[in-house]
Amino acid sequence: MTTTAAEEKKNGYLLDRIGGEPALEAAVDEFYSRVVSDATLGHFFDGITIEQLKEHQRKFLRMAFTRIPESIDVVKFMHSKHERLFLRGLNAEHFDTVAGHFVGTLEALGVGPSEIDEAVGVVGPLRPIFEEGAERAAAAAEEKDAADERQLLSRLGGDGALHAAVDEFYDRLMEDETLSRFFEGISVDNLKEHQRKFLRMAFTEIPASIDVVKFMHSKHERLFAMGLDETHFDAVAGHFVGTLNALGVKQREIDEAVGVVAPLRPIFEEGAAWANKHAEEEKKEETEDKTLFDRLGGEGAITAAVDEFYARVVVDNDLERFFVGVPLDVLKEHQRKFMKMAFTSVPEDVDVEKYMFTKHYRFFAMGLNESHFDKVAGHFVSTLQHLEVSQNLIDEAVGNIAPLRPVFEKGIKGRGKK
Repeated sequence: MTTTAAEEKKNGYLLDRIGGEPALEAAVDEFYSRVVSDATLGHFFDGITIEQLKEHQRKFLRMAFTRIPESIDVVKFMHSKHERLFLRGLNAEHFDTVAGHFVGTLEALGVGPSEIDEAVGVVGPLRPIFEEGAERAAAAAEEKDAADERQLLSRLGGDGALHAAVDEFYDRLMEDETLSRFFEGISVDNLKEHQRKFLRMAFTEIPASIDVVKFMHSKHERLFAMGLDETHFDAVAGHFVGTLNALGVKQREIDEAVGVVAPLRPIFEEGAAWANKHAEEEKKEETEDKTLFDRLGGEGAITAAVDEFYARVVVDNDLERFFVGVPLDVLKEHQRKFMKMAFTSVPEDVDVEKYMFTKHYRFFAMGLNESHFDKVAGHFVSTLQHLEVSQNLIDEAVGNIAPLRPVFEKGIKGRGKK
């Protein structure tokens, strides 16, 4: 009960009448020395800084023993301040004990009976808050127990059972030859901790904010790239069921657990397909980034090809006369340079037709024509086949060389007509 404005004007605030700030300071110190040493109350103060509590108490009593602002909802205020304690069992009986210490404190400090009665009149109406708070906490605890009972994790045995299950589960996975390679270089203890967190969430309630498909894909992306797929998921699921059986879990809970995990299988099907597609795209990009020169094998392969190529053309009855008196080493060097240019990128300032005409002018005068070009091209293809170059690369190489044939068709006569 609070005093009216008229009573306050006549008698002054209760805080002033019990001795003001010094008395309030002493009362709070004495009060807390009593409540924290009370065996029925002490456990509510575990882990709490008493000095902070005292400061809050002084502020509250200063307000209660002067005038409580109309903007403050005392019921709501008191409930919010004691909510954690209500959940720990604080109730109306504890309020009565605290009130007894409050009265005893005021008596010990020599506060008069009328002021004590007035102070109790201020504090006493708060008792229903503690009755209601205890009832709310009890209802919340019952609801939590009921919710826990509904949750699969609780029926499986709680965190203790989950811990044992994860240990047993990973022992089995590590011994499986089809799965063990996926764990190489990975801290199994860290994996176990992540697994416990995931299963704890899966067997209670998955937050609506979590995209399970995206979450699972991100966690297994590296393994998908290593070949992880739905067949491995099936093997893992088998070990999961075997683990629960070994730990004596009832079939009903095993079926329910499988029902939670089984819908994840398509993620592993899609993940494997994604990894394969990604690998193909990377390979394609890598291939596209390399020039034909590199894909044929680079300098080493071109050198071997030129050596084999000339070993063939110089013994060809239709071609050998063109090589009489020509240093083969010089020819080979020119050929290597030309092929490197043709199979990488021909500079824009190079007129290939003119270049080829100039390099073969003397041979055109000797009768070199397109039929000889065809024979040389045949030896070129045979050389690449002999060196076991893939057909698609041979086709690409021929595609680079074939457009030169018109130069040999024209020869000197074709140039003369121009």
